Amino acid sequence: MPRGTMRFSKTTDYALRVMLALARAGDRRLSLQTLAQREQIPRKFLEHVVRGLKEAGLLCSIPGPKGGYELVEHPSLISVGRILQASQGQLLSTERIDADEMPGHLAEPVTRLMRVMDEIRSFARQRLESVTLADLAEIREAGVAEDVIMYYI
Repeated sequence: MPRGTMRFSKTTDYALRVMLALARAGDRRLSLQTLAQREQIPRKFLEHVVRGLKEAGLLCSIPGPKGGYELVEHPSLISVGRILQASQGQLLSTERIDADEMPGHLAEPVTRLMRVMDEIRSFARQRLESVTLADLAEIREAGVAEDVIMYYI
């Protein structure tokens, strides 16, 4: 894996693509077919992804000829952390190592490592909650200049 890249599951990758497409669409609704073609996501997989995002309360569907999918909230109110949690469950979950099951000479170093990992997870969660869909989509209110966070899939 090239330096500076992060791996996401296909579900998370597709969820981010869908949410970004809807954020950039503004007030326009996008059909499942449009999303599948534009984002190059297999339709059956897209149906699964969209269902999860709907269940998480991030998007809704409007039936009818002018229907389609749209965000429930403005992109500036949707954190990347919420999208990741909706698509992959608990953020940055890892299996816990039981220090009590380690040989005696490893118990203390493993306990210290677990504390460091907890701090890293806490920082990552806070950071993911602070970055919004608007940040990723570079949607800005008129006249507001901010540092831009780039996201590439």
